[in-house]
Amino acid sequence: MSHADAQVTSFGAALRQTSGGWLRSATDQPSILIVDDDPHVAQSLRTMIADAGDYQIRMVNCAADAVAAAADSPPAIVFLDIELPDMTGYEVAHLLHQQARLRATRLIALTESVEHPAREDARAAGFERYLVKPIAQAELLKVLRRRTGIAA
Repeated sequence: MSHADAQVTSFGAALRQTSGGWLRSATDQPSILIVDDDPHVAQSLRTMIADAGDYQIRMVNCAADAVAAAADSPPAIVFLDIELPDMTGYEVAHLLHQQARLRATRLIALTESVEHPAREDARAAGFERYLVKPIAQAELLKVLRRRTGIAA
């Protein structure tokens, strides 16, 4: 069994315990999950999002925590690094899309690669947008406006 298959198996029980549809947070702020193993990138993105509007923002640094966090409290948007230490962002996207309650969650790929095939791979994995690091404020605002309707 591959490492990714072991990860999928270990997530299965926890994810099967969840039910229901997409929900906003208790404060009715759109929830955003940032998944990046580089703390500087994650914090920079968090700051830009916080400056853009009223969001509930969570950050995690690995695939396992991303799947658990999304299953625990479905986000409106997941900004997901393609190159994580424990699994690829494509694999995480597949796991998230398998869960009925996460189907309304929008996935935005984060990567350092500007290569065209990587963009096609991201679309095939279910990502709606592909942002190249460092993320430009204007690009981030487009994503936030389109996904939540909230942005300064």
